[in-house]
Amino acid sequence: MEKHEVTYASSVTSDKESIVDLMAERPEQGSNFLAYANVVCVVAGTGTLGLPYALRLGGWIGVGILLLSLLMSIYTAILLMKCLYYNGKYRLSSYQEIGRHAYGLPGLIAVWFFHTSIVLGAPIMYLILAGTEINSLVNTSAINEKAWIWICAAIVAVPFVAMKTLKEVAVMSVFGALATVVLVVVAVRGSVIDMQNNNPKYAEITHSNVILANLPTTIASISICFGGNVVYMHVEEAMRYPKSWNRVVAAALATCSVLYIATAVPGYLAYGSMAYSPILQNLPDDAFTKTGTIFIIIHVILAAPILLTSFALEFERLVDVTVARRGKVMERVYRSIIRLVVVGVCGGIACTVPFFGDFLSLLGALGNCSLIFVLPIIFYFKLIGWRQMKFYELGWCALIVIIGVISAVIGSIDAIKALRTSFLNQK
Repeated sequence: MEKHEVTYASSVTSDKESIVDLMAERPEQGSNFLAYANVVCVVAGTGTLGLPYALRLGGWIGVGILLLSLLMSIYTAILLMKCLYYNGKYRLSSYQEIGRHAYGLPGLIAVWFFHTSIVLGAPIMYLILAGTEINSLVNTSAINEKAWIWICAAIVAVPFVAMKTLKEVAVMSVFGALATVVLVVVAVRGSVIDMQNNNPKYAEITHSNVILANLPTTIASISICFGGNVVYMHVEEAMRYPKSWNRVVAAALATCSVLYIATAVPGYLAYGSMAYSPILQNLPDDAFTKTGTIFIIIHVILAAPILLTSFALEFERLVDVTVARRGKVMERVYRSIIRLVVVGVCGGIACTVPFFGDFLSLLGALGNCSLIFVLPIIFYFKLIGWRQMKFYELGWCALIVIIGVISAVIGSIDAIKALRTSFLNQK
């Protein structure tokens, strides 16, 4: 009996040491700050533009939903990273790998579907935003909106094709995060000016505390504001100190929430039931708003390659496009062709769905509600277990899953209806 206990204790100690080794310092990787900037750049930005509209849909309760989403997102981001190291022997490579280890092929397919909808859907959304905003900014008949979308796609393709991993793309994220801060300042300024001047255009606006019928769609729209799970594995992989992940992701998401509230509250106060998505459509047409438009265009062009790189890394691993397999020259050729095709597909789709607000809601409902709220908990229960968790933590997990499922189903239905209406009205 004693021998068995010693063997067991030795096994546990060995597993713990293995996990520590897996999370040891990686001198060749980037700093915590770059990881923080990566998360802020991907998570913040376009979601900020839709928050006053999200409050218009659900009322002031949307602020509480935003804070609740923050807590849920930090929690699931930590659980998800634990799943990467669940066996203590090696680190899993991706979200898809977590799904495969948890539920085999069905888990792999589920993650692949939702993951792809985000890492390709979000850049498509960015191209739509950049193209429409440049078109309104330049206002020339020589180049139409679709042409601007293709121009933006070509610009995004340059760093996407030239840079191989997220470590190389990380420097761009710092400028993307700064662009988001400038955007928030511009949005707050415009909202305050319209409130102070009592803009007659918004004289009849109303505000609501709660609009129950729209709550699922509101949650879906807000959830996209925390849609970083699709790149978290690659961000953590590029960190020099992986043990700092919990602090880095909490600080990054908290920073994003401060930016969100700073934009949402003044925006909803100023524009209420007439708030649009993106909020740039409401702001005064002056030099500051044009500056904000320029900076959000810069942000989305810098953020798109980060998400696209996450998709490309997974796809290239799937088709075995590596230096070891293809050679240095052919690996570069195959990688460039794949990434150019990816950008072309994104640009083509962006030209056919130019309805930013409705597309934002559909994207959030389908992909983010599943990837952020539902799947991390389901996978954690399967890979690591739930029996060691306290009853209140199990209740918290249940609440997150219920909110995620309801929002995904009802939010998707509402968003599809809105998209259909938008297409019909365009005709």
